[in-house]
Amino acid sequence: MAILVDIAVALGAFLAAAYCMLLSRRLRALTRLDGDVGSAIAILSQQVDALTQALNAASQSSTKAETSLNLTIARAETATRNLELLLAAAKPRARAPKADRAAADVATDETETLTADDFAPLLQGKLNKPRVLRQRDTMGRRR
Repeated sequence: MAILVDIAVALGAFLAAAYCMLLSRRLRALTRLDGDVGSAIAILSQQVDALTQALNAASQSSTKAETSLNLTIARAETATRNLELLLAAAKPRARAPKADRAAADVATDETETLTADDFAPLLQGKLNKPRVLRQRDTMGRRR
């Protein structure tokens, strides 16, 4: 019985040594840059490096675009508030809701309606400024 165990252990060691030699040859062939697989790995690693750099550049660009967009949104909100104030200032008096309108009509017989002349100062600034439209080429460059 001891002889069979020794033979099994020796056979296992021999198979492990053969498998290690096979793996060693495959690894040596893989690491050679002259061969097809080795050059493919080298090219792929260069492409990974290039893509990593492109990803970093895109990340930085998106961060800059985000800050620019946040500033533009803040300016737009400020302009919206200013326009709301101008519109509120253009109306001498706010109209009453429908429920209170009947009571307001009884109290005062005057009803005031807005005309185009009330908005003339607002429209003059808009008409004097030329509109600029930007179009993109098919390649994504601005004209």
